[in-house]
Amino acid sequence: MTQPLTRDSLAQAFASLGVRSGATLIVHSSLSSFGYVVGGAPAVILALESVVGPEGTLAMPTHTANLTDPAKWDDPPVPAAWHATIREHMVPFHPDLTPARGMGLVPETFRKQDGTLRSYHPFVSWAARGPQAETVTANHSLSMSSGEGSPLARLYDLEAD
Repeated sequence: MTQPLTRDSLAQAFASLGVRSGATLIVHSSLSSFGYVVGGAPAVILALESVVGPEGTLAMPTHTANLTDPAKWDDPPVPAAWHATIREHMVPFHPDLTPARGMGLVPETFRKQDGTLRSYHPFVSWAARGPQAETVTANHSLSMSSGEGSPLARLYDLEAD
């Protein structure tokens, strides 16, 4: 049986994978895929932050699939009889309040961390923390959700890992 992962062992593993100090890093994760992590999602985030350091920036998708047309939902589907009620009463997107949906515990924990910024797209928002966070999250175009006017384009411009 392997030992549980710790913040230190995760930091060593991330560094051995090529994560470096000062990097702008895109993180798309599955906490359960790590196995047992002492401290859970916060330990993963702190390990990543320790490797990229204060000059580095972390960025994570914080999408909200539940703020779309319920007629297209399939995970889980809702009865067609509910669609009108859901549309009429859907709570609007609030970057600081609306939780990520289906993205996992690491990005949801990261989104709530002090100093983390989140883009204003109501469906495909991104969160970022570090010196490039504002560059990554600002001016997220509603019409180009994942294209030229998006955090993904800014991460590409920054040559993110």
